[in-house]
Amino acid sequence: MPKYRVRDADTYGHAIGVLLLDYRGPFIPGDVGNATTYGYPVLFKLVKGLTLDRVFAGDPECESAIVEAAKELEAFGVRGISSDCGFLIQYQEAVKKAVKVPVFMSSLLQIPFLAQMLEPSRPVGCITASRTNLGNRVLELAGIKSEINVVIRGMEDRPHFKRAILEEAGDLDSDLIEAETVACGKELVERYPDMGAVVFECSMLPPYAKAVQDVTGLPVFDFITMINYFYEGAHRSTYHGFY
Repeated sequence: MPKYRVRDADTYGHAIGVLLLDYRGPFIPGDVGNATTYGYPVLFKLVKGLTLDRVFAGDPECESAIVEAAKELEAFGVRGISSDCGFLIQYQEAVKKAVKVPVFMSSLLQIPFLAQMLEPSRPVGCITASRTNLGNRVLELAGIKSEINVVIRGMEDRPHFKRAILEEAGDLDSDLIEAETVACGKELVERYPDMGAVVFECSMLPPYAKAVQDVTGLPVFDFITMINYFYEGAHRSTYHGFY
Protein backbone atom coordinates (compact mmCIF):
# COMPACT_ATOMS: atom_id res chain seq x y z
CA MET A 1 0.00 0.00 0.00
CA PRO A 2 1.21 3.57 -0.69
CA LYS A 3 2.37 5.68 2.25
CA TYR A 4 0.97 9.14 2.90
CA ARG A 5 2.01 12.17 4.93
CA VAL A 6 -0.24 14.73 6.55
CA ARG A 7 -0.28 18.23 5.07
CA ASP A 8 -1.75 21.55 6.15
CA ALA A 9 -5.25 20.85 4.85
CA ASP A 10 -8.67 20.01 6.23
CA THR A 11 -9.74 17.97 3.18
CA TYR A 12 -7.93 16.02 0.49
CA GLY A 13 -8.38 14.87 -3.09
CA HIS A 14 -9.26 18.08 -4.93
CA ALA A 15 -8.10 18.01 -8.54
CA ILE A 16 -8.48 21.70 -9.43
CA GLY A 17 -8.54 24.88 -7.36
CA VAL A 18 -10.70 27.79 -8.52
CA LEU A 19 -10.28 31.36 -7.28
CA LEU A 20 -13.64 33.11 -6.98
CA LEU A 21 -14.47 36.79 -7.19
CA ASP A 22 -16.26 38.43 -4.27
CA TYR A 23 -19.45 38.33 -6.28
CA ARG A 24 -23.15 37.93 -5.54
CA GLY A 25 -25.03 35.88 -8.10
CA PRO A 26 -26.36 32.38 -8.81
CA PHE A 27 -23.87 29.93 -10.30
CA ILE A 28 -25.96 27.53 -12.38
CA PRO A 29 -24.84 24.11 -13.70
CA GLY A 30 -22.19 24.73 -16.35
CA ASP A 31 -20.90 27.82 -14.57
CA VAL A 32 -17.31 27.67 -13.33
CA GLY A 33 -18.59 28.31 -9.79
CA ASN A 34 -20.96 25.33 -9.72
CA ALA A 35 -19.41 22.09 -8.44
CA THR A 36 -21.75 19.90 -10.51
CA THR A 37 -20.18 21.31 -13.68
CA TYR A 38 -17.20 19.01 -13.14
CA GLY A 39 -16.72 15.27 -13.22
CA TYR A 40 -13.96 15.51 -10.59
CA PRO A 41 -13.43 17.23 -7.22
CA VAL A 42 -12.90 21.00 -7.35
CA LEU A 43 -11.97 23.28 -4.46
CA PHE A 44 -13.28 26.86 -4.51
CA LYS A 45 -11.63 29.77 -2.73
CA LEU A 46 -13.38 33.15 -2.52
CA VAL A 47 -11.02 36.14 -2.55
CA LYS A 48 -12.62 38.74 -0.29
CA GLY A 49 -12.69 42.24 -1.74
CA LEU A 50 -12.04 41.00 -5.28
CA THR A 51 -15.03 42.69 -6.89
CA LEU A 52 -15.87 42.67 -10.57
CA ASP A 53 -15.12 46.37 -10.95
CA ARG A 54 -11.69 45.96 -9.39
CA VAL A 55 -10.87 43.02 -11.65
CA PHE A 56 -12.00 44.86 -14.78
CA ALA A 57 -9.68 47.70 -13.75
CA GLY A 58 -6.79 45.35 -12.94
CA ASP A 59 -6.48 46.91 -9.49
CA PRO A 60 -2.91 46.15 -8.32
CA GLU A 61 -4.01 46.26 -4.68
CA CYS A 62 -5.88 42.99 -5.23
CA GLU A 63 -2.74 41.08 -6.12
CA SER A 64 -1.62 40.11 -2.62
CA ALA A 65 -5.05 38.70 -1.69
CA ILE A 66 -5.19 36.69 -4.92
CA VAL A 67 -1.71 35.29 -4.35
CA GLU A 68 -2.48 34.30 -0.76
CA ALA A 69 -5.68 32.56 -1.85
CA ALA A 70 -3.75 30.66 -4.54
CA LYS A 71 -1.16 29.57 -1.99
CA GLU A 72 -3.94 28.25 0.22
CA LEU A 73 -5.35 26.21 -2.66
CA GLU A 74 -1.88 24.82 -3.35
CA ALA A 75 -1.51 23.86 0.33
CA PHE A 76 -4.72 21.85 0.01
CA GLY A 77 -3.11 19.78 -2.72
CA VAL A 78 -4.81 20.94 -5.91
CA ARG A 79 -3.01 19.98 -9.13
CA GLY A 80 -3.73 23.27 -10.91
CA ILE A 81 -5.33 26.65 -10.26
CA SER A 82 -7.91 28.51 -12.36
CA SER A 83 -10.43 31.28 -11.69
CA ASP A 84 -13.95 32.42 -12.45
CA CYS A 85 -13.19 35.52 -14.52
CA GLY A 86 -11.21 35.86 -17.72
CA PHE A 87 -9.93 39.28 -16.65
CA LEU A 88 -7.92 37.61 -13.88
CA ILE A 89 -5.30 37.04 -16.58
CA GLN A 90 -4.00 40.35 -15.22
CA TYR A 91 -2.78 38.44 -12.15
CA GLN A 92 -1.54 35.32 -13.95
CA GLU A 93 2.16 36.16 -13.65
CA ALA A 94 1.96 37.02 -9.96
CA VAL A 95 0.19 33.75 -9.13
CA LYS A 96 2.55 31.69 -11.32
CA LYS A 97 5.53 33.05 -9.44
CA ALA A 98 3.94 32.32 -6.06
CA VAL A 99 2.97 28.65 -6.51
CA LYS A 100 4.51 25.54 -8.03
CA VAL A 101 1.37 24.06 -9.60
CA PRO A 102 0.24 25.09 -13.11
CA VAL A 103 -1.88 28.24 -13.30
CA PHE A 104 -4.48 29.01 -15.97
CA MET A 105 -6.45 32.02 -14.82
CA SER A 106 -8.32 32.91 -18.02
CA SER A 107 -10.16 31.15 -20.82
CA LEU A 108 -8.50 33.70 -23.14
CA LEU A 109 -5.34 31.59 -22.91
CA GLN A 110 -6.94 29.24 -25.44
CA ILE A 111 -7.05 31.83 -28.22
CA PRO A 112 -3.38 31.61 -29.32
CA PHE A 113 -3.69 27.81 -29.38
CA LEU A 114 -6.85 27.94 -31.50
CA ALA A 115 -5.36 30.53 -33.85
CA GLN A 116 -2.61 28.04 -34.70
CA MET A 117 -5.29 25.62 -35.94
CA LEU A 118 -6.79 28.07 -38.42
CA GLU A 119 -5.72 29.65 -41.68
CA PRO A 120 -4.59 33.19 -40.69
CA SER A 121 -7.45 34.96 -42.43
CA ARG A 122 -10.02 33.02 -40.37
CA PRO A 123 -10.65 34.84 -37.09
CA VAL A 124 -11.31 33.46 -33.64
CA GLY A 125 -14.43 35.03 -32.17
CA CYS A 126 -14.48 36.08 -28.53
CA ILE A 127 -17.62 36.83 -26.49
CA THR A 128 -16.74 38.79 -23.37
CA ALA A 129 -18.60 40.24 -20.42
CA SER A 130 -17.18 43.68 -21.22
CA ARG A 131 -15.74 44.71 -24.57
CA THR A 132 -14.95 48.11 -23.06
CA ASN A 133 -12.51 46.56 -20.60
CA LEU A 134 -11.05 43.92 -22.90
CA GLY A 135 -8.32 46.10 -24.34
CA ASN A 136 -4.97 45.33 -25.90
CA ARG A 137 -3.20 45.00 -22.56
CA VAL A 138 -5.48 42.21 -21.37
CA LEU A 139 -5.22 40.42 -24.71
CA GLU A 140 -1.44 40.65 -24.71
CA LEU A 141 -1.23 39.24 -21.18
CA ALA A 142 -3.11 36.19 -22.51
CA GLY A 143 -0.49 35.76 -25.25
CA ILE A 144 -2.75 37.18 -27.97
CA LYS A 145 -0.27 39.02 -30.17
CA SER A 146 -1.26 41.68 -32.66
CA GLU A 147 -0.93 39.28 -35.59
CA ILE A 148 -3.54 36.92 -34.14
CA ASN A 149 -6.88 37.45 -35.85
CA VAL A 150 -9.42 37.79 -33.04
CA VAL A 151 -12.80 39.53 -33.25
CA ILE A 152 -14.65 40.50 -30.08
CA ARG A 153 -18.24 41.11 -29.05
CA GLY A 154 -19.27 42.27 -25.58
CA MET A 155 -22.32 41.38 -23.51
CA GLU A 156 -22.40 44.59 -21.49
CA ASP A 157 -25.16 46.10 -23.63
CA ARG A 158 -27.43 43.04 -23.40
CA PRO A 159 -30.17 44.11 -20.96
CA HIS A 160 -30.59 40.97 -18.87
CA PHE A 161 -26.89 40.12 -18.81
CA LYS A 162 -26.13 43.65 -17.66
CA ARG A 163 -28.72 43.53 -14.90
CA ALA A 164 -28.24 39.96 -13.71
CA ILE A 165 -24.47 39.63 -13.98
CA LEU A 166 -22.72 42.98 -14.29
CA GLU A 167 -25.05 44.70 -11.82
CA GLU A 168 -25.30 41.60 -9.58
CA ALA A 169 -29.09 41.67 -9.26
CA GLY A 170 -29.01 38.39 -7.32
CA ASP A 171 -31.13 36.41 -9.78
CA LEU A 172 -30.98 35.50 -13.45
CA ASP A 173 -33.20 34.02 -16.13
CA SER A 174 -31.03 31.49 -17.96
CA ASP A 175 -33.33 31.50 -21.00
CA LEU A 176 -32.84 35.24 -21.40
CA ILE A 177 -29.06 35.01 -20.95
CA GLU A 178 -28.97 32.18 -23.49
CA ALA A 179 -30.94 34.21 -26.02
CA GLU A 180 -28.63 37.20 -25.57
CA THR A 181 -25.50 35.03 -25.87
CA VAL A 182 -26.84 33.30 -28.98
CA ALA A 183 -27.64 36.69 -30.53
CA CYS A 184 -24.06 37.76 -29.87
CA GLY A 185 -22.76 34.60 -31.56
CA LYS A 186 -25.05 35.16 -34.56
CA GLU A 187 -23.79 38.71 -34.97
CA LEU A 188 -20.21 37.46 -35.03
CA VAL A 189 -20.79 34.85 -37.74
CA GLU A 190 -22.91 37.22 -39.82
CA ARG A 191 -20.12 39.79 -39.78
CA TYR A 192 -17.30 37.25 -40.05
CA PRO A 193 -18.69 34.25 -42.00
CA ASP A 194 -15.26 32.60 -42.20
CA MET A 195 -14.77 32.66 -38.42
CA GLY A 196 -13.21 29.40 -37.24
CA ALA A 197 -14.07 29.11 -33.53
CA VAL A 198 -15.67 30.94 -30.60
CA VAL A 199 -14.20 31.53 -27.13
CA PHE A 200 -16.19 32.73 -24.12
CA GLU A 201 -14.18 34.99 -21.83
CA CYS A 202 -16.88 35.11 -19.17
CA SER A 203 -17.05 32.19 -16.74
CA MET A 204 -20.84 32.46 -16.50
CA LEU A 205 -21.39 31.73 -20.21
CA PRO A 206 -20.41 28.02 -20.52
CA PRO A 207 -24.03 26.90 -19.85
CA TYR A 208 -24.89 28.43 -23.23
CA ALA A 209 -22.02 26.96 -25.27
CA LYS A 210 -24.17 24.24 -26.83
CA ALA A 211 -26.79 26.76 -27.95
CA VAL A 212 -24.14 28.97 -29.56
CA GLN A 213 -22.56 25.96 -31.25
CA ASP A 214 -25.94 24.87 -32.63
CA VAL A 215 -26.51 28.30 -34.16
CA THR A 216 -23.00 29.00 -35.46
CA GLY A 217 -21.89 25.46 -36.36
CA LEU A 218 -18.51 26.27 -34.83
CA PRO A 219 -16.38 24.81 -32.04
CA VAL A 220 -17.03 26.74 -28.82
CA PHE A 221 -14.43 26.98 -26.07
CA ASP A 222 -14.66 28.41 -22.56
CA PHE A 223 -13.34 28.05 -19.02
CA ILE A 224 -14.67 24.50 -18.77
CA THR A 225 -12.93 23.27 -21.92
CA MET A 226 -9.69 24.77 -20.59
CA ILE A 227 -10.03 23.29 -17.10
CA ASN A 228 -11.04 19.90 -18.49
CA TYR A 229 -8.05 19.98 -20.85
CA PHE A 230 -5.69 20.46 -17.94
CA TYR A 231 -7.44 17.84 -15.84
CA GLU A 232 -7.15 15.22 -18.58
CA GLY A 233 -3.42 15.87 -18.92
CA ALA A 234 -2.83 15.80 -15.18
CA HIS A 235 -4.88 12.65 -14.49
CA ARG A 236 -4.03 10.15 -17.20
CA SER A 237 -5.44 6.65 -17.09
CA THR A 238 -4.41 3.32 -18.54
CA TYR A 239 -6.03 2.37 -21.83
CA HIS A 240 -8.05 -0.82 -21.99
CA GLY A 241 -9.42 -2.45 -25.11
CA PHE A 242 -8.88 -5.09 -27.73
CA TYR A 243 -6.26 -5.55 -30.40
